[in-house]
Amino acid sequence: MRQHGGNLDKATKERFQQDQLRKESGLSHQEEYAAEITAPSRRINYAEPYKAKNAEVQRAASQSDVTDEEIDDLVEAVTRNKAVGYIALFVALASLFVWPVLLGVSGIVLGIIAFFMGNKGLGTWSVVLGFIAVAAYFLLVPFYA
Repeated sequence: MRQHGGNLDKATKERFQQDQLRKESGLSHQEEYAAEITAPSRRINYAEPYKAKNAEVQRAASQSDVTDEEIDDLVEAVTRNKAVGYIALFVALASLFVWPVLLGVSGIVLGIIAFFMGNKGLGTWSVVLGFIAVAAYFLLVPFYA
């Protein structure tokens, strides 16, 4: 690995970016789990054509070029998705204390949006907390009216 004044050369930087994208996107999921406790299996001969096709696909994926703009777009999309999830969670938490119907429904809608944008944990919590706030409001209001 050559370094010029602390900077990586272009080929090393591209290889690093490709590896990083492959790791983050889950494209390099070739791990084998629990191999030490599984029974030994016999060789499957009818799988050979699929192995050759899979090797071609992996070779084609490793030769693709990843630009800095694509990496920046990916980082921006991930950051935007997390922001929507945290805003949805904040709105849902606020609905437990103030304006339960308005903020609760908003938390549910934002939670659904966050869920479909890929932020499943925060989206689910936002929907659940918003629903609890709205349901608690409608269940408790008759007792205080």
